[in-house]
Amino acid sequence: MKKKIIFMVALLICAFPLYEKGESSPLAIPQQSELINVTVQEVWAMLQSEEDGKQYVVDVRTFEEYANERIATPHLYDKPILYPLQLIEKPLFAKIFVILFNGKEVILYCRSANRSNIAGHILLDAGFDGVLYNMLGGINEWKAEGLPTVSGFGFGG
Repeated sequence: MKKKIIFMVALLICAFPLYEKGESSPLAIPQQSELINVTVQEVWAMLQSEEDGKQYVVDVRTFEEYANERIATPHLYDKPILYPLQLIEKPLFAKIFVILFNGKEVILYCRSANRSNIAGHILLDAGFDGVLYNMLGGINEWKAEGLPTVSGFGFGG
């Protein structure tokens, strides 16, 4: 069953190449050349401001770590999304991430910024074409700065 699901996802990805309107050649995707490191205070300021667009916060830790405690964001629409490094390390799931977040601003974080740094480089190598941030210090630094966290499946504030 698992093999069938993976095959179907791969088939879907291969079946929908990116084409520019009116052209028969695949769309050239400009790639971001490097991961942008940002402090937790810069992340908090980005999430507080609605003027600079929407950022997607992605937690690359394990499910257990995510359920135990994660950063609390100021709006309902920017809650952290769990996408573990263990998935990103698999080329198929890295490609799915790239497709899902195509052209978006994404803030990656983990416990200390090690896994988010690794994930960021994998995603850049996979062709990510949005803006990719790495939150320096991870959730450890977030908590040290006194910024809010949430645990369990609550939404926090």
